Amino acid sequence: MRACTVQSGVGNSLGTRYAARRGLLTPAPGTASARGPTLARAGGEQEAATTTTDDAPLRPQPPSPQQQQQPEKEAQQQQEQERPKQRRQADSTDAVASFLTRRFGIAGGLAWLGVLAVGSLGEQVKTRMEVAAEKEGTRDVQGQEVVLPSGVRYTDERVGGGQAPSKGLLVVLSYVGRADGAVFEDTRARGKPIVYLYGGRPFTGGLCAGVEEALATMRAGGKRRVVVPPALGFGDRGAVLRPTEHVPEKQGVIPPGATLEYDIELQRVSIPPS
Repeated sequence: MRACTVQSGVGNSLGTRYAARRGLLTPAPGTASARGPTLARAGGEQEAATTTTDDAPLRPQPPSPQQQQQPEKEAQQQQEQERPKQRRQADSTDAVASFLTRRFGIAGGLAWLGVLAVGSLGEQVKTRMEVAAEKEGTRDVQGQEVVLPSGVRYTDERVGGGQAPSKGLLVVLSYVGRADGAVFEDTRARGKPIVYLYGGRPFTGGLCAGVEEALATMRAGGKRRVVVPPALGFGDRGAVLRPTEHVPEKQGVIPPGATLEYDIELQRVSIPPS
């Protein structure tokens, strides 16, 4: 009987300790227990610590390198979009093809148009605003005669607002040429302008070094009267304009040592077919 009592007391003591450790046993008021208050304080401190940890504000995390670079990339993209695109001055492909058709006939004009279509159309086609600006810059004038160091003289009748010729560009022009007062070429009467690469050699169609020097300061849409001395024309040899496949009716004679006079209309300046 005593043994059972002792065993029961030991069991109750172990149960009490287990309950106290799990926080399930709260000591009665006034009960002298050394472990009860300690367990209660420990539980309270743990609960308070847990509450403090849960309620504490989160610290802001520093932005990652990708987040720091994102605003810079967006700013660069916006600047590139707002930056005005530089366009190379070029003429309308349709306009050039029209002149080429008149110059070389329907078959020749269509052939040139096909070559133009293969090239960079983005550079060859002008916007309507650019064409309007070119027309707006063209005006009739009563210019004074300008004498170049080479002896070439010219007088502007109309100042163009388009592209200026430069080496390698396609130039379309009409002119009336006279040698010592006699007409040797009139492309306007035939309706077939001259088409050539500026700076190319040899000269064709009655053109010469003096004409090209005068063209250097012209712009598309301009008209100019040019006087060329014999040294920059055809010199002491003169020239004979012979019929060609595209202009069979061409014929004209430039006598040796003749002073040449050209009434030039620069109609188009464009990027040549690539």
